[in-house]
Amino acid sequence: MAANSFTYVIRTNLPPEAVSRIGMAIFALWVDFAMGNGTLNGKRLVHPTGRYAAAIEYKQMGAASVAIVANEDAAPEAGILESGHGSVDLKTKLEHGRPYPMHRTPGAPPATGLRRTGSGPPSLKPTMWADIRARESSGFASIGPNSAPGSWIIPPMPAYAPALALAAIARSMAGQS
Repeated sequence: MAANSFTYVIRTNLPPEAVSRIGMAIFALWVDFAMGNGTLNGKRLVHPTGRYAAAIEYKQMGAASVAIVANEDAAPEAGILESGHGSVDLKTKLEHGRPYPMHRTPGAPPATGLRRTGSGPPSLKPTMWADIRARESSGFASIGPNSAPGSWIIPPMPAYAPALALAAIARSMAGQS
């Protein structure tokens, strides 16, 4: 288990089949949230990758015990979503001349791509030109000496705490059974 893991234990005297039913319901809610389809405490993932959803595991620990785990080794964002993060100064993260990978939101200016066409006989050279096409995300951001002050700071993110929200839902489901 990762160093920053979180564990919320809910104890109940429900029969094993009720514990399994509630565990599966919580597992389904968590995967739905991780895929960006559902909300927890009014929060929704805007750019789900699928890696976080794939890292959520359901484990039957005993007749009346289940564990639902977001494996941080498979998806480090699980810990960030659970506990949030402080501001990040990209200038301290950059290597000179190397881009820092990050997600750009849809609607960013269109990217220019190079496209090659023509594949005739070897004696004919293919024509090449650049065309503008929309791209949902580039995956990289650039900052340089002329960047606006503060433009390299990623603001802090408050904790989404999905495991805590799901623990509260499980507790209420156990009380209703």
